[in-house]
Amino acid sequence: MTSSDASACFLLAGMFFSIVFLLAPSVSVTVQIIALGIAVSVLGLPHGAIDTYIARQNGLWLSSSGLATFTGVYLLITFFVIGAWVVLPVLSLSVFLIISAWHFGTDANAQNFAERWLFGSLVFCLPALFHPIDVANLYEILSGPLARNIVSITCVWAPISAIIVIFMICTQLSDRPQRRKDIATILGLITFAWVLPPLVYFAIYFCALHSPTHFCRVIKLIPASDRRRAIMHTIVFTVITLTLAGLSLNMLFGELPVEQSVVQIVFVGLAALTVPHMVLIDGICRSKLG
Repeated sequence: MTSSDASACFLLAGMFFSIVFLLAPSVSVTVQIIALGIAVSVLGLPHGAIDTYIARQNGLWLSSSGLATFTGVYLLITFFVIGAWVVLPVLSLSVFLIISAWHFGTDANAQNFAERWLFGSLVFCLPALFHPIDVANLYEILSGPLARNIVSITCVWAPISAIIVIFMICTQLSDRPQRRKDIATILGLITFAWVLPPLVYFAIYFCALHSPTHFCRVIKLIPASDRRRAIMHTIVFTVITLTLAGLSLNMLFGELPVEQSVVQIVFVGLAALTVPHMVLIDGICRSKLG
């Protein structure tokens, strides 16, 4: 699969579910949350679970003890993020949104610093523009009542960033006509954020665009003879992640309703995994992964 295939997959998935929700708009939030958890687990997590293979290819570990050390550091950063979220929930959510904007910014082939920030911020600002109450409720579940204030900022920023990034790409079309695909991706984001519930929109973006795009970059670097090893690493660490998520979900069941428990596990868990993932992908291995 190429990055163009990932973009087409995202647009097709978005159109399919847009039609579904236009025909059956009464799908319950519980069903949406459960579907989100399953989709992220099956289609989203593996793109981060392959980090161990990427680390090995970059010489960060070469033996069993090295793998144990790498895994330990990875988990340590993850648990630190979870602890920070418990102590400073609103600040942690704000920081997560900012670093996610940077991380997601390459999914539309950003050519410079500004494009990367603008596109990445669109990913989470657009749902707040079209569904402010739903997003505010989601932020409150994640970080408490004060987190609702973040929505007003993102509502203002969404149309500004959309206009600027589309204009920037349009100025490049004469030299890079292939960037029409990136404009289509942005228009897809806007349309799906408008038509779909925020949780469904995020699941489609994360599982049908971000995860495949990342895999496209990684697969190009893996020799055909070594792909079985890479797949095994991905499966093993996906299972480990899901096991930890299941244990956490079991602990929360007695304190929170199932919907809130799943939302917290998915988004706080993604935040906790995103930080070490970004350290590796956007930091240590950036030059090789592009």
